[in-house]
Amino acid sequence: MTKRIVDYELEEWLRSLTLASEGSVEAGGQTEGVPRITWQQRVQYAVGHAINDYFTLIPAVRLHTPIQVLLNRRWPRNQSDFPDSLSYWQVYNRMVSELTLITGTRIYEYPVALYEKWGTHAAGLDVHLSVIFQTVWQQRGNPDRVTVQKFLVEENESVTQAFVHMVNVFWHSAFGCPPGEIELYSLLEGRRHIVLGEALSLQVSLDYVLLLQDAWDCECRNREMEEEPDGGEAKRNRGCESWRIGVS
Repeated sequence: MTKRIVDYELEEWLRSLTLASEGSVEAGGQTEGVPRITWQQRVQYAVGHAINDYFTLIPAVRLHTPIQVLLNRRWPRNQSDFPDSLSYWQVYNRMVSELTLITGTRIYEYPVALYEKWGTHAAGLDVHLSVIFQTVWQQRGNPDRVTVQKFLVEENESVTQAFVHMVNVFWHSAFGCPPGEIELYSLLEGRRHIVLGEALSLQVSLDYVLLLQDAWDCECRNREMEEEPDGGEAKRNRGCESWRIGVS
């Protein structure tokens, strides 16, 4: 069986580690066994759909469709999910402002990938690597050079670092070269971080992803042993359940 590394599963785990290290009451994120959906997740959902909806439109329609209108379609209505009503409106206004600036620079362009799930066999790791690419752009005049973009509601160094290394491994495995550049947006902070593909070491990225995978495997085994009445003896040698890490 070939193990699968799924980017969004690893990202949620890394976010939970950040919450736990900060001593947040949301760490663990569960209520009576049901995972709690945080306001950050709700906002991320609205942002993702707004970007997807915007770049699905033809340029002539984009000119007359403010991204705010698209964001409003799925914006969370329950203000009690946020720390307070002031935070609710501050987050909303920041998302509108940042998305307007970001999308405004590409009104007439179409991405080559828009919220697409791509998979490849990661050479050197013997795993299937699955990544959701929010937007991928070809450079004008140089279609072989691409820009991979990722939009995060909040800055999270662990998540961004993991994404950069997974993209580097993915691009080398699938296309035999690094991506042109990776753009990471932290919307609440109003920051854009650019990583040049040629500045990334493939071996460093392979080592990073491998260590991340090992840590995730260990986390899954620990969860199974905690959940099983017999301490997880029946599953101890099977690794993670398919919904956690994916096995094909």
